[in-house]
Order: sequence, then C-alpha cells, then structure tokens
Amino acid sequence: MQLKIKNYILVLFLLSQIILKAQEKRIKLSGTVKYDSIALQDVNIINKATKHGASSDKNGHFIIYATKGDSILISSIIYKKRIIVISEKHLSTKKIVVYLEPNYNLLNEVMLTKKINTDWGNVSVTKGTILNNDKIAGNKPPNARRLTDPNAKSRGVDFITILGMLTKKIRAKSKKRKSEQKRIQQLKNNLSTTIKNQYGENFFTEWLAIPKDEINLFLDYCVGNGLGNFYNSDEIIIKNFLIKQARKFNSFKN
Repeated sequence: MQLKIKNYILVLFLLSQIILKAQEKRIKLSGTVKYDSIALQDVNIINKATKHGASSDKNGHFIIYATKGDSILISSIIYKKRIIVISEKHLSTKKIVVYLEPNYNLLNEVMLTKKINTDWGNVSVTKGTILNNDKIAGNKPPNARRLTDPNAKSRGVDFITILGMLTKKIRAKSKKRKSEQKRIQQLKNNLSTTIKNQYGENFFTEWLAIPKDEINLFLDYCVGNGLGNFYNSDEIIIKNFLIKQARKFNSFKN
C-alpha cells in the first residue's frame, strides 16, 4: 500500500515538473486592449494553448504568457471576439496591442396585443335583463351607416396599422445601420491597399525607408497595430501613424 502511494506521489511530481518546464518556455507579454483610443476594462484574455487567462485593468493592460503559434482569445460581452496568433514580432517586442469592435445587437421585432378584460360582476343591469344569450342574440348588430354610406370609416384605433408603421421604422433603421457597418468594415479592410496605391512605392522606400519587397509585410504590421481605425482620418494623421510604425518596424531588423 505504501509503495502505491509513493508511486502516485512520484507521478504527480513528474507531471508538475513537465508543466513547469512547458510554462518556462513561454514569454511574459504585456498587452493592451482598446476601442479606437479608449482603453477597455474587464476584457477576458485566454491563451487557448495553456487555458490560462487574464483580465484587463482600468487602463486596458493585461499580462499573458505565450510562445510562438499560441492563439490568444480576447472576448467581451459588448465587443466582438478576436483571436491573435503570437508571432516572432510579439515575442521580440514582448507586447500585444489589440483593437476591438463593438458588437451591435439588432432589436427583435415585438408583436403587441391589446387585451380588454371586463369584470361583468360589477356591471349594473336593469331588472329582468337576460344575461345568458344564445348565439344569435349574442351576434353584433350590423352597422347601418357602413351599409348605407360606403365612405364611412371606423372611428376605432387601427393597432395593426400602427404596429406595422413602428416595425417598418425599426427594420429601416436596422438595415441602414447594418449597411453603414458593412461600408466602414470594407473601408478598414481596403485601407492598406488604398494607401499603397495612392502614395506609391517611393513613399515607402524613400520616406519610410521600407525595402520594396517588404512593403506588403510592413502594411500587414500596421494593420495589426490598428491601421484600420484611421479609415476616416486626415492624410497628415495617417502619414504620422505610418512614420511611427516604420521606425518600430525597422528597429526590429537592427
């Protein structure tokens, strides 16, 4: 019995050593979660390879241990989930900057039903009134005006028409919002290509000192650092961002 206990303890010790060694291979990375320029608090960050996680503080900062190829899941209730795959650049800078986008929830159409309940126990009736009417007696009498005047209209409230108008406005707003979101996303996705075509190769090689064969790699680096968020910015702001990113990008090779 004692031999079995010793063997069990030995196995646990070996497993713990293996886990510790695997953890030692991972590098401590400092991260920041943002929406545009706003730091996001209480965002969940999980390394899917190790199942270990963290949560961003009030400044959007967090610490995570990872190695090349690890997938980092960033999730929040009101923002879209995002997965970052750790690369050599992350390991060399020991930093991760993540930009999240709002997760817009569309309103569901709501059907409203108006119910009118009558408490017949409190209704005053004349003595001799018959309350147990048969089917024929219970039928509503015809509206003489509607039979004789085709232009007569009901004076009641048409709830179905009002409901249709309300839901139509909701659907129109929802459609417009989705269309605007799609347009903005396309601008963000195509921003790097637009910049490359508009500024030309000389801008990257002469102004930013980016080799011609590394222009696409540099633009991908800028996209990962939030280039898409400048889709609606002035040219001066965009170029200033590119200059700062070029300095960082070129410093990796030195």
